[in-house]
Amino acid sequence: MSSNASSLVSVVIPAFNAASTLAETLDALLLQSWPATEIIVVDDGSTDDTAEVLARYGDRVRAIHQPNHGLAGARKTGIEAARGEFIALMDADDLCHPHRLAVQVQYLHEHQDVVLCSSDFSAFNASGPVSPSHAAAYYSTIGQSPRGVRSLYPCHESMQPDWGEAPPAGTTWPTTLATCRGDVFEALAHGNFVHPPTVMFRRSLLRLAGNFDEQARTMCDWDWLSRASRVGQFGYIEWPLLNYRLSPQQMSSARHRARSMADILHVAERICHRNPAFYMREHHRFSRELADYCLWSADARAQTERTEALKLLARCVIRHGHMSEAVLRILFKVLTPTWLVQAMRLGRKRRGIA
Repeated sequence: MSSNASSLVSVVIPAFNAASTLAETLDALLLQSWPATEIIVVDDGSTDDTAEVLARYGDRVRAIHQPNHGLAGARKTGIEAARGEFIALMDADDLCHPHRLAVQVQYLHEHQDVVLCSSDFSAFNASGPVSPSHAAAYYSTIGQSPRGVRSLYPCHESMQPDWGEAPPAGTTWPTTLATCRGDVFEALAHGNFVHPPTVMFRRSLLRLAGNFDEQARTMCDWDWLSRASRVGQFGYIEWPLLNYRLSPQQMSSARHRARSMADILHVAERICHRNPAFYMREHHRFSRELADYCLWSADARAQTERTEALKLLARCVIRHGHMSEAVLRILFKVLTPTWLVQAMRLGRKRRGIA
């Protein structure tokens, strides 16, 4: 084990109604090879048995119980309680590679100019493994880039991980891991590609970037990462240090979709306002993106929040100069009674079946 093994890592996990998955997540964390670890779980107003699951772990896990504040509020509470030199983010249903923390601490010690590092991740569901490398499938910014993640980070290197032990029978761990690092703000400003549950950052980063903002709601990760990327370089380890759980619960309801679309627009506008010189330099690209976000948000609200949807369409056309067939289609949906829209959909469905 590295001579830096005294560096404390705080793992912060927001948990809302996570009783069915939390124990598996915590059990994997408790098997981490990194010796100096504190696990902080913020029970964010759960109404299931999350508190009972946490109680079984005693002092091995620091449990914080609070009324529901959402993802940003739970992350913020956990980060404020963290005592570690490094802080790692996790979700309450994902599984860590046993050396995740050790590899990331090693990387941050070897790259003092890097303020935050993340990694690739695999994916699984109730039936078993889904993908051994899921980042490109999950983030279109990575998947659509000519060289994948390497198009987004300017410096490409490698590291020799100190595994400290042999892998389990039937598995192999590489002796060299490909890595990337650099200034990623300009790429990140156009859309997130850093997977939050794989993130580890220096505690000192908080002094300059601040903590998570509850006003950013479902897009709090993108909001915070965009601020953090202004402070220093990000690093990326091109090997899955996390197994990401895919579940039916992640499918968005219409209400959740409307909220998410509004949050994307809100955070995108924040990024532009915080960085006016960069916004002006890439004005045309940002205008196209903001117009798209207005359209997505208007479409999601067309049948439930008609007045707000009309305002978003007006913003798309007037502020961002975008007029298209999509604007007219959504306007028609907004102005048409819900029962008629449903009848038209049913008619199309029946004709398709016939």
